[in-house]
Amino acid sequence: MRLRTTDLGVLSIIVFLITLWLLFARPGMRSESNWPLFYYLGLVAYVRTVGSFIEPYVVYASVITAMLIRFEFLSTGFVKFLRFIESVCLLYVLWQCFLYFVIV
Repeated sequence: MRLRTTDLGVLSIIVFLITLWLLFARPGMRSESNWPLFYYLGLVAYVRTVGSFIEPYVVYASVITAMLIRFEFLSTGFVKFLRFIESVCLLYVLWQCFLYFVIV
């Protein structure tokens, strides 16, 4: 097992690390924080340009859930459900990036 050291491999490692940070920092963040939206802006740009190994519909679903979490009038149960969906999408991005930059 070794790492892919091409430019795209290193970029996928960076996306992996930032996604891992967001996955662990998201539960403690305020729901109206802008950091996840900046992350998703970069992730959409990454998927549209070089990240063809990540399914774009999963990324778009996580963008929609992140935008819905920002609404203040949602019940806590619905916000927890949306955060679960967002976490599953982030885990998918982590898994796909891991499969790309690790050569077995």
